[in-house]
Amino acid sequence: MARRRASKKKTTRRRPKFNALNAAQTYLQTAIVTQSAFNVSPIEFVTGYQSITRPKYDRNGNVIGTATTLGYQPIANGTAITLPELFGRDMDNKAIGAGGYSIYGNGGLEAMTEAVKENIRLNGGYMKPIVQTAMLNIGFTIGKKVFRKQLSGVRKGLKMTGLSKDVTV
Repeated sequence: MARRRASKKKTTRRRPKFNALNAAQTYLQTAIVTQSAFNVSPIEFVTGYQSITRPKYDRNGNVIGTATTLGYQPIANGTAITLPELFGRDMDNKAIGAGGYSIYGNGGLEAMTEAVKENIRLNGGYMKPIVQTAMLNIGFTIGKKVFRKQLSGVRKGLKMTGLSKDVTV
């Protein structure tokens, strides 16, 4: 008798889950890199919006405190480098500066590289972000073991709310 043809089994596809703990670790790692190399936070790096603290003056011109302003200020922080600046764009998506690097003028890539090197030197050198990265990874590894019971409670809470299909911790 001929062998019977079996229908192919459908492969089960796993839906990707958002891991909140891994996302936090990734954000903190990105913060270490962007702060040491570009002198801004990850959000400021991507958006180009920076918080700048400037002196606040009274009517007579005397300094009475500080004021924090938010906005796109490409040259205000001096050594701060953002993604829109690297692409040579302002927030209205118009090209600014020569050579594509808005705050570096005709220097282009070389000037930007020098600015990154200077930021790293001013922010503690090359060893500081390496040590911070190692400590971050060690901290998360130990933290996951120490707080296993609490994380289990969070996972149970996610399961009760029905979010465990999409989010994990």
